[in-house]
Order: sequence, then structure tokens, then C-alpha cells
Amino acid sequence: MKKKIIAQFLWILLLHISTYAQQDQPPAETSKQYLENYKQRIQQTQLAGQYIPKDLPDAINELNKLTDEASRVKFKNMTEQDAGHKLYFSLGRWIATNWGFYEGSRMSHYLKEVGISFPEDQAISIILAWHRTLNKKEINFKEIRDTFVEKRKKEHEARLTNKQTIVKEEIKKAPAAVGNKQ
Repeated sequence: MKKKIIAQFLWILLLHISTYAQQDQPPAETSKQYLENYKQRIQQTQLAGQYIPKDLPDAINELNKLTDEASRVKFKNMTEQDAGHKLYFSLGRWIATNWGFYEGSRMSHYLKEVGISFPEDQAISIILAWHRTLNKKEINFKEIRDTFVEKRKKEHEARLTNKQTIVKEEIKKAPAAVGNKQ
């Protein structure tokens, strides 16, 4: 039953959100070109015809505009854990794609400046903040941010701890050249 409710919510949400992201410029071929594109993208209020929120309150307001009351009620009634985890692959992907988190946008730049760098974390943080807002809870965005910062720190430490040598190869020095005797 729970899965059916979530599936219905996702379909309703997707039906009411009709704009899909399109590439507004070709991918950068150099890091210099990427940085130039990024600087331009973070200044724009729209990318590929999609409005890009400027900050968290604007993002929450935009999500409220893009969804109908029935969808918001279903979302509100989910647990926070379900809202953050189960909706990432639908609403979260929509947010990350349409609001330009992978290539950079003013919203992704805002989130990077507050300490959330990964597009997936950025999308989930918005979902959690929206869920808390609908449930009239304090957003406490610092707590949300700290959760993602700690998660990424632990993942990095685990990678360093668990790294394995793929191939160990010894390079022997060539024997010293013996003078040319004729």
C-alpha cells in the first residue's frame, strides 16, 4: 500500500511538472571553457527555459508552485527518511537535472557556498527542507548540511583506508654502464 501511494505521488508530481531540462549549450571541451560556462550559468535566472531558484526559500516556493495540493499532502505525510531516500530517484533527479546541478546554476552555486557540493546531496537537501517546511518544522539547514558533509568525509576516509594496490611493480635500475674498452 505504501509503495502504491508513493508511486501515485510520483506520477502526479511528474504530470504537473511538465518542463524537462535540455542542453542549453554544448559540453565544455576544456577546463577553461567549463569555468567560463559555469560563471555564465550561475548568473542566469533561467536555463533551458526552466526557472532556477536563487536560494533555499525560493526553491521551496518554486516546488510549492509546481505541485498541486494533493501531491503536497502525500509528500508531507511521508516520513522524512522516505522523503529523502525514496524520492531522490524521481523528484531529486528532476531537481538536479532541471535546476542545473550537474553543469552549475545559481541554485547549485548557492548550495556549494553553504557547503553542499554533490548534486545528489544538493537535491536531497532541498527535498528535506521542503518536507520540514510542509510539516511546519524548523528547517535547520545547518543540520542537513552537516549530515552531508560528514557522510562525504566518512566516504573519503573509507576510500583511503580501503584502497588496494592494483599492481605492484618493481623497477630495477639498469646496471651501471661499464666504460667503452676497445
